[in-house]
Amino acid sequence: MKWNLQWILKQKDGCFDFDETLTFPSEMFHNLSQVNGLKDVHVVGRGCLDMKNHQLYVDFQVKGQMILPCAVSLEDVDYPFDIKSATVFAFYKPLDDEDVIEVKRDTVDLTPVVFQEIMMDVPMRVVKDGATLKTEGNGWKVLNEKDEGKDEDYIDPRLAKLKDYFKDKE
Repeated sequence: MKWNLQWILKQKDGCFDFDETLTFPSEMFHNLSQVNGLKDVHVVGRGCLDMKNHQLYVDFQVKGQMILPCAVSLEDVDYPFDIKSATVFAFYKPLDDEDVIEVKRDTVDLTPVVFQEIMMDVPMRVVKDGATLKTEGNGWKVLNEKDEGKDEDYIDPRLAKLKDYFKDKE
């Protein structure tokens, strides 16, 4: 979702509407533990250029689904999102305290802004419907109170000879 300043100037009153579907490659999510992917990302909005201030005001709405890991089972969970946002792009070098995004080479790119808005909307944790906690796996199991007494009497065969060590010292 990129727009060149020359193209924006040709639009009626410097305003334009957009309606696009975005796809984000799976490689973007390899380093993110809280998001496994995004699908059906649809962006609708309007941009208006203010030539007096050399700024582009963009209002947009993003809808889609995040693919998140379940907090219990780590299975993929589809989590819908609907975000409304606005941002301002500046065609000049902004001051440090200005809340605008500097435009490079007269080309506005909204895709990183959309991605950032989605990442800020990721919930802390989600649980898949019907997810249950595993009680045992390869070489491990969760003990309950009944099993606890049985476990205390068990002596690892590798350490069995150590129980006789102190008997000889008395």
